[in-house]
Amino acid sequence: MEPWIQLTLRVLGLFLLLVLVLPILGRKPVSGMTFFDLISGFVIATMISLIAFNIVGNLAMGVSGLLIWFLALGVVRFLIQKSKWAHDHFYGKEIVIIKEGKVLEENLHSTGITGEELLSQLRRKSIFQLADVEFAVMEANGDISVLPKHEKQPLTPKDMRIQVSTISEPQIVVLDGNILDEPLNTLGLNRRWLQTEIEKMGIATDNIFLAQVDSMGELYVDLFDDAIQLPMPTTKELLIATLNKVEADFISFSLETENKEWQKKYKHMAKEIKEVTDKLEPHLKT
Repeated sequence: MEPWIQLTLRVLGLFLLLVLVLPILGRKPVSGMTFFDLISGFVIATMISLIAFNIVGNLAMGVSGLLIWFLALGVVRFLIQKSKWAHDHFYGKEIVIIKEGKVLEENLHSTGITGEELLSQLRRKSIFQLADVEFAVMEANGDISVLPKHEKQPLTPKDMRIQVSTISEPQIVVLDGNILDEPLNTLGLNRRWLQTEIEKMGIATDNIFLAQVDSMGELYVDLFDDAIQLPMPTTKELLIATLNKVEADFISFSLETENKEWQKKYKHMAKEIKEVTDKLEPHLKT
């Protein structure tokens, strides 16, 4: 057999083998990998290269060694998931380097990083003063997690005792010009509502690269043709859209609750909102 054919078959075979056993390696991003993960990856890459270029003369022995390595990684991953001791042994333990605003020098030295490197990592997290840090820990992958002092943390609605509504994740309802029904159903919407909103913008569905609806029912559209300027909704149009969203919410609430009394109340509220919308719409469109 020609050498180039042998090389092609070896490479394709090893590539297929790697694809089949890839779930064993997990889906960690490179930034989340530990030293053990990186070394394991280097060993796999080296073994595959040696086998592919026939440096390991016996193909069966080379593939067997690779399979044994994959099996060992699978066993290690299983142990890591089941045992805290195994996790700490293979991945390492988290090390506290700042506690109650004070740097723990012994712990810092054990991590192998200097004070300058610590300050550099803090700056990457937008913390430029060591005095602003309450607690910091080095994770197993070498990254540093920081808890700023309470007075340095951003103000939240909870701090101001303000009640806010729950926000669900936005849904993509159009992708590459195709309407996606499942995300619309998740939001309690339908194609008719979407087509109406798209027609208001004066665009065709085929020209939409991506359309997204948030939990408030607001539609964001990105077009294939960026030269087209989308019309900005007027205050009147926004009012109609808000009323329609409130009506849809009440209908959705009536379907979600099992309380018969509240089902009637929600349906009645939805009906009243629709009556108000029908009365206002002719005037708002003028």
